[in-house]
Amino acid sequence: MSWPRPILLPLLPVFILVAALGVTWVVWDHEQQASRKELLSQFDISLRETVSRVELRMATYEQMLRGVQSLYVVTSEMDRDSFSNYVSSLNLDANFAGIQSIGVGKWVPAMDKDTHVVAMRRIGPANYSVKPDGRRENYVPIIQREPDYGNNRARLGFDMWSDPERRLAMEKARDSGSPAVSGKLQLLVDIGTDSRPGFIMYLPIYNRGQPHDSVAERRAHLAGWVYATFRMSDVMASLYGVLPPGLAFAIYDGVEPSAAALTYRSPEEGGRGLPAVMSANEYLVIAGHNWTLSMSATDDFRGRFRRNAELPIAVTGIGLSLLLALLSWLLVTGRSRAMQLAATMTTELRESEEKFRAIADCMVNWEVWWGLDGKPRWINPSVKEYTGYTVAECMAMPDLATALIHPDDMPRVAPEFRKALQGLRGDDLEFRSVRKDGSLFWLSISWAPICDAKGAFTGFRTSGRDITERKQAEAELRIAAVAFDSREGMMITDAECRILRVNGAFTESTGYAAAEVVGQTPRMLQSGRHDAAFFREMWEAIRNSGGWQGEIWDRRKNGEVYPKWLTISAVTGDDGVVTHYIGTHHDITERKISEERIKELAFFDALTHLPNRTLLLDRLTQAITLSARNETCGALLFVDLDHFKTLNDTLGHDQGDRLLLQAAQRLAASVREVDTVARVGGDEFVVVLGSLSEHPQEAASQTEAVGEKILDVLSKVYQLEDIEYRCTASIGATLFQGHQTSIDELLKQADLAMYKAKETGRNALRFFDPAMQTAVVARATLEAGLRKAIEDKQFLLHYQAQVVDGDTITGSEALVRWQHPQRGIVLPADFIPMAEETGLILPLGDWVLETACRQLALWAACPEMAHLTVAVNISAQQFREPDFVSKVLGIISQTGANPSRLKLELTESLLVDNMQDIIQKMYALKIKGVFFSLDDFGTGYSSLAYLKRLPLDQLKIDHSFVRDILFDVNDAAIARTILALANSLGLEVIAEGVETKAQRDFLLRAGCYAYQGNYFCRPLPIEGFEEFVRTAGLPSTAIRMRAQGGMP
Repeated sequence: MSWPRPILLPLLPVFILVAALGVTWVVWDHEQQASRKELLSQFDISLRETVSRVELRMATYEQMLRGVQSLYVVTSEMDRDSFSNYVSSLNLDANFAGIQSIGVGKWVPAMDKDTHVVAMRRIGPANYSVKPDGRRENYVPIIQREPDYGNNRARLGFDMWSDPERRLAMEKARDSGSPAVSGKLQLLVDIGTDSRPGFIMYLPIYNRGQPHDSVAERRAHLAGWVYATFRMSDVMASLYGVLPPGLAFAIYDGVEPSAAALTYRSPEEGGRGLPAVMSANEYLVIAGHNWTLSMSATDDFRGRFRRNAELPIAVTGIGLSLLLALLSWLLVTGRSRAMQLAATMTTELRESEEKFRAIADCMVNWEVWWGLDGKPRWINPSVKEYTGYTVAECMAMPDLATALIHPDDMPRVAPEFRKALQGLRGDDLEFRSVRKDGSLFWLSISWAPICDAKGAFTGFRTSGRDITERKQAEAELRIAAVAFDSREGMMITDAECRILRVNGAFTESTGYAAAEVVGQTPRMLQSGRHDAAFFREMWEAIRNSGGWQGEIWDRRKNGEVYPKWLTISAVTGDDGVVTHYIGTHHDITERKISEERIKELAFFDALTHLPNRTLLLDRLTQAITLSARNETCGALLFVDLDHFKTLNDTLGHDQGDRLLLQAAQRLAASVREVDTVARVGGDEFVVVLGSLSEHPQEAASQTEAVGEKILDVLSKVYQLEDIEYRCTASIGATLFQGHQTSIDELLKQADLAMYKAKETGRNALRFFDPAMQTAVVARATLEAGLRKAIEDKQFLLHYQAQVVDGDTITGSEALVRWQHPQRGIVLPADFIPMAEETGLILPLGDWVLETACRQLALWAACPEMAHLTVAVNISAQQFREPDFVSKVLGIISQTGANPSRLKLELTESLLVDNMQDIIQKMYALKIKGVFFSLDDFGTGYSSLAYLKRLPLDQLKIDHSFVRDILFDVNDAAIARTILALANSLGLEVIAEGVETKAQRDFLLRAGCYAYQGNYFCRPLPIEGFEEFVRTAGLPSTAIRMRAQGGMP
């Protein structure tokens, strides 16, 4: 009878193969996605760098033209030699690479053309004329052009106004008062010689002393233009001497990348024309003109940043999948092969059964033939020698098997007996049997079925033999084998410690063959790490207790020193005298390595291998205990790297890890070996200084010296691959003497002192001051109160009027106030910084915006208030939220406010990064009618290039400039500069913090006509503000404001 074969079992290798290949594909796909992500990041960095280079180069051209413009405005006219000397001093090739020429075009009405030609022939070429010929309403002939060689000289007198492309750029520059770049054209110097396209940047010159604030004034007092010509191919060649491998650039005139608009295309790398694996376009606005920068990357670029793990993963995964499938197939088919072999053997046994029956009576073995009823049919005479029973006694027994088999072994024998009765060949068994006298002996039984001549099953036979002696020998051998040939190395010596025998495990672990050590003493294995005292204690233990065990370091045959666990036992004779020593050992190298690794993971930082927080606490405890015992001082320094997050965000975490490694090495080298340097966080380190002076003042001086040394070494240049990077640190320090202060308190004190160092400008060392703790408590109280205030809506809005020309109220700024249950009205300066630091500025800002919009909706229904606008301050955190635009539009829709009456005031800190996201959000709200004002302008680091790209409506002069504008020439100059800048960009200006009439009058004379400040109106609750608007009419506004206490 054979077992049924499961239907699905042959399919198991297929299932395993499919599953393993599926896992391989998942791992391969994950690695491919990671590689793609890294490639896209590197490509984006290269694109941004190229855009920045082009914008910077165009800015230098604009700066150069403004210098020429200023020279002309100051001198009115400039002779050719002076102009040539000035241009030569600019050193165009070195300082303004890419510029082909610099020139001046003069505005000449038709009526003045002849006079102009006569004047130019008098001071210039005798054949000077205005070209091309013909009468036109106005002319702009070239009167100066440098460098003065080749076609440059021949093009004097060319009327640029006659060319539509040049004229369009010149008109734009004239009307805006700012630089303007022409469209794609062929430069005069290239006509007939060079087909590469070029551009011209124009900057207008106005008659000196004449106003040019409006477009009409600019056109009326126009004197001419200064201009610079350049080819895009020369500009790019100067920016990239050698293009980055695998990258290609193209620049198009306008916003559509077409063949007609192409102005520059980089040569294909190596001339191979490799296909692009990725590409992107970036739009540039240069002097009011649009260019499109297109960049693509080839396979060479991808190869520079490829992780190269996909192929090994695929090959390894497929190989392992096939191997697993093969192993499973072998396992599935193994049983089938075994069953076939068993059937063959059964057939052979059946054929020889009759032969065995003939000689059964002559056999020494105990033979029994059994019938189908389980009773014996024949027993050979040997049964008496085995059991003490005669054949007749056995045949008369009701159950022979139960009578002769030991009860404890019956559970093993009974199943095989039942199988034999079914015609199956049972497994050979060894079990204990019971003799007639009750003694036991071991019997080995084999089974075989019996068939008649027709092959019908008639019973089975068992053949048994006494194996008692063999069992005893096996037991003895097994004990000896287990004891001597175990996996542990074993050595047997005589009483004089001469080696008599070693086992195979000894040879494997030491490298010595048995022949090399027999007759020697174990001293040949000594490593030299243990002194004589160690061995004296070992032998003392052996003599006293008969044995010893412990860790010992020995030396292998190859000279390698290794640890092992050694057990030595003394063997004594009947007289108690030691006859032998047995030593067993096993190699514990792996265990020691694991212990060291566990210790490393538990107590050391994985990146820097400095002690981690756990080991730091232990070392700090030891330092405190040592300080108490020796009555000395110690110090704890908390070191935090400045702007480390910026490094991670800009250069990546791999560069951040490199900096941390170098910083850790510098820290460790800055202190003594007895001191501790630990890494406790991302960019946070702790230094424990012990055994300082017993006098706190001297200990503080010692600590300060170490701190200054650390600041110095950490501020030096870090080499991050091919990048040189500078980084500073802020250090907080606190002293301890004995157990006066707990470890947690010491860490808090050093942490507080570190933050104090950051507040004072970073790259500094500060000691803990108890006042810091008071400030922390106050800060925690303020934060808890602020959270409660947001939950309970303890805020209200005050409104401060914004006026034009001193007497027309055009709107207001919404200023939040906190109605504290105990402190009363709390001003924003006391809680807004905390809100920004904790992120509470987000729900608070949403509430302010929604409340202001609701007020706008209410005013829209009131005729005397409907014209008012409301300015709302937007924090940088609030603006950077991904859903900022949808949230603002949702509030406008929900409240019914008119978006054209809403003014969002942004701060300069918002403009530091991610300019593209800022522009997109501003335009999304701008098209809905929302007004934008740049608050606190001049206090940050705004880029002029950014200002030109932002859809701003207004600049706000910060109150810090207005406050001392009458006394501080710098503040006055800044205010005038802001007004001039806004005028050139076409932006409105409002001054905040106007407190006195003298300040208002100064601003008015400087050209500022919009104001906000206590001189006009204090911040008022909604009822007071509405009453102020209703009663403050023309022309007695100031009088009414004074009546309300709004002015001094």
